[in-house]
Amino acid sequence: MWRLRRAAPGQTRGMSVIGWEPFTAVSLVEPTVRRLGERTCVINVGTELRHIELPGIDDAVRAVLVDGCRDIVFDLSYLRRYEPFALVRLAREWDRLAETGCDVHVAAREPRVVTDLERLVGTSGWELHPSATQALRSLLSAPVG
Repeated sequence: MWRLRRAAPGQTRGMSVIGWEPFTAVSLVEPTVRRLGERTCVINVGTELRHIELPGIDDAVRAVLVDGCRDIVFDLSYLRRYEPFALVRLAREWDRLAETGCDVHVAAREPRVVTDLERLVGTSGWELHPSATQALRSLLSAPVG
């Protein structure tokens, strides 16, 4: 018999799950990087974001920076399962990128993901959008400086 344990007040649960399916063994969408010209790229983080996936995302960011990308869209549109800790760490990476002169836009549409990101976006240098298309539109319509 399985029992659901609730987190005590002030504690967070280990992983947030949106639309959980018990027989899904692998991510439906794997993380990908898509280049759009010399300076622009879209990094899709996939359907799961856990602390063990962060080194792979860090490597992808490092590679696009070495290649000269300075306009980056992080697409969290497919994100279904995530650890809040991993999301916070990723948001801190976006802050660091913005401080170094990168233009960072984030796309997310799941209500729980958006709520968590809205708490982090406050005074940071990155922008939150409801879709990757709108994030790209905002990024590409900004004046080049």
